[in-house]
Amino acid sequence: MEPEVSLILQPQTLIESEGTVSSLTLTLSEPPPDTGIVVRVNAPNLSEFDLTQAQIEGGEITLEEELQQELQTGLDGTRAPEVPGAVVAIVSPSGSWYGASGVADLENDIPVETDDLFQVGSITKTFVAATILKLVEEGALTLEDTLTTWLPETITEDIANAQDITLRQILQHTSGIPDYLTEIFNQAAIDPTIFLTEWQPEELTEFVNGLDPLFAPGESLEYSNTNFILAGLIIEAVTGNNLAQEIRDRILTPLGLENTFFAGEEEVNGEVVNAYWDFDGDGTLNNISFVGLSWAWAAGAMISNLQDLDIFARGLFKGELLEEESLEQMLDIRPTIDNPSYDSYGLGVGTIESPNRFWYIHRGQTLGHRSNMWYSPQDDLTYIELINGFSDDNLVRVC
Repeated sequence: MEPEVSLILQPQTLIESEGTVSSLTLTLSEPPPDTGIVVRVNAPNLSEFDLTQAQIEGGEITLEEELQQELQTGLDGTRAPEVPGAVVAIVSPSGSWYGASGVADLENDIPVETDDLFQVGSITKTFVAATILKLVEEGALTLEDTLTTWLPETITEDIANAQDITLRQILQHTSGIPDYLTEIFNQAAIDPTIFLTEWQPEELTEFVNGLDPLFAPGESLEYSNTNFILAGLIIEAVTGNNLAQEIRDRILTPLGLENTFFAGEEEVNGEVVNAYWDFDGDGTLNNISFVGLSWAWAAGAMISNLQDLDIFARGLFKGELLEEESLEQMLDIRPTIDNPSYDSYGLGVGTIESPNRFWYIHRGQTLGHRSNMWYSPQDDLTYIELINGFSDDNLVRVC
């Protein structure tokens, strides 16, 4: 028998034109079962009000069972053959859903769970950009500082225009510096063991030494992972500390992110789901979990899960992490050019305009994982997607 529920609504009258704020208190006669309890409130005029501002204490709003099943069916149906497992979170004041489909471990047929840890790839860039902006708030550096302000000549001497490239430009991909990963993947086509090398960040920048710039600093925008390797090196130069520790001290700890880690730089507390990629094209997914992430470092080496990425996105975009001016700088966007992933890009953050809403987003891809972190300020909605396969296909289509 389910617990009896009593409702208290204050005030009792909701007047749309006055923007009435109401407090609805649910009192249970006994603790609810582990499966939760469904409470339906019959309020015909409630739909006229803006429910996106709802604040929940002591529980959460969940979606109707029928809708949850439709979402689960959709997740199962959109997971591509090259993706063994996928998890998705949709979180909003009007209801939340966490879904899982497939397996975390093909060899042992272990199902993937919604709280599993995944490699999040380039979502790392948003953490790095936020850390830079925290340092700007502290007065440790400015966005107009150049590469040569902070980095030694051994790194900058063979990077074209290093003396003119600013921190703002590397965070917004307007530096004109070529992408070191293009060079790594070109070499990997001949020798894939290049990804087994334990790379130092300074060595990654050497892949672009002597290459012609893509354009003069600030003249255009082209996504380049090299920018964020340099950003990570600047954080270490400014603070004299390890990049992972700086991200933890300034981002992870303040937001209470207990399931987010910088792979290779600190201990990961928990098992990361296996990574898969049919790298030899024979139709069989290869377990490549043994491959480290030193080749990605500040451009893509972080580990997280659905719950932490939701907290991070909300904390960042709702102004809980950064000061107002810093967040405005981060979200000062510039249109991208021929980029299928983003319509525009700010400082470590991209945007997408879908038919239904505007999103701040970042995507991520490693050799065996793919990720999406989307936040819509329009209705305070987050969409997080994590998969454990090398795939060009995102689960999300239109939101």
